Amino acid sequence: MEDLQTVESMTVHGALGSVCTGGHYASVPEVKDAVHAMYEQAITRPMFCHLSVPRSPLPTPLPFPSIFGNLVGQRGELLGSPVSGSSSRGSLDVHSVPMAVRLHSSSAVLPYIENRLGNLRIFGIERGAPGAELLRSWGFGKDDLDDMEETLSKMVMALAPHSQLSSDSD
Repeated sequence: MEDLQTVESMTVHGALGSVCTGGHYASVPEVKDAVHAMYEQAITRPMFCHLSVPRSPLPTPLPFPSIFGNLVGQRGELLGSPVSGSSSRGSLDVHSVPMAVRLHSSSAVLPYIENRLGNLRIFGIERGAPGAELLRSWGFGKDDLDDMEETLSKMVMALAPHSQLSSDSD
């Protein structure tokens, strides 16, 4: 049985579109729609989910070994028929590959989130916080920090309603 308090983060680089689109790179909305459709069919869903969709694939570095088979195209796509020539292909034949990563955590992530919330308050939000000037130099204003605090507080409360941490905005 899955934990109802799961947290998930997905990153999808250079996803290829459907065969109907001629094998072009999928747009960000296409990837998001596909992920949301997957969750609609799922029995359980994560409580929090973050999806990142860079359209660029991962480039294959030049000294990369010949590990790809002859059914892999230049953009890492799977081909219907083998490419003539050698049975293994390297970076000269395969220029880039799509990549997807899914990080899935249970409610065991709670101490991590509580720690980040505490650090945000101590080092960034409280009066005279040592990191406040650094955060401002990075372009984060008071409203941004308050939004981060509120989001982390909501996550903590959802994962552990009995938690002693509270937000000043509550």
